[in-house]
Amino acid sequence: MLTIEPVPCLRDNYAYLLRDPETGDVWLVDPSEAEPPARAVAAAGGRLRGILATHHHHDHVGGIDELVGEGVWVAGHASDRGRIPGQTEFVEATTDTWHDTGLVLGGRRLLGLHIPGHTRGAIAWRLVGEGGEPDDVFTGDTLFAAGCGRLFEGTPAQMHKSLQQLAALDPSTRLWFGHEYTAGNLRFAAVVEPDNRAVAERAAALPGRTTPTTVADERATNPFVRAGSVEELAARRQAKDEFRG
Repeated sequence: MLTIEPVPCLRDNYAYLLRDPETGDVWLVDPSEAEPPARAVAAAGGRLRGILATHHHHDHVGGIDELVGEGVWVAGHASDRGRIPGQTEFVEATTDTWHDTGLVLGGRRLLGLHIPGHTRGAIAWRLVGEGGEPDDVFTGDTLFAAGCGRLFEGTPAQMHKSLQQLAALDPSTRLWFGHEYTAGNLRFAAVVEPDNRAVAERAAALPGRTTPTTVADERATNPFVRAGSVEELAARRQAKDEFRG
């Protein structure tokens, strides 16, 4: 069964190591720098087969050039052509439906969904669960635990749709995100929804490493997922940009 291991990078980034224990094949998601993911690959005793990039920002792709070798593919959204180093797979995912990439990782089908908002080419990668296991989705900087990314290239309307698409997945779906911002996000959520008991309970029981989250937890505690309109999301995003809690 495919395993997923968070790999801390830089100050608060997460890359992810995916490993098929039967074959030793491994894949990486969002290697922001080369050394920690390379150590994780070596520790796993694996052969790197491919890299998934959720978007083009350097703190998600900065390690790719040093990590790629012969036969290693690099996948990103088609609209990020020229912005992701070494990209070989240009996935034509849309914002409306999950696209079958044709890639299989450790026996699990890989789907993609275009989720602009943080950047124009952001993509979510979804590994379809097997044997009753939940799906696993890598959300990059579009959705964090109890938060969402800044709107660098996209619009509030795009971010609202992207978050609602992710929140429409089964409640048990595991969401693996790009940064460890959860404690601060929950402090902001408590200001936005002071009567939300789920936010307080989550903050009180917060582990040191909070990835992955689940769709159920985000529906209950994420003020951006819970925004009832584009306008409300825009107001909350602006308030979060100015928040110093």
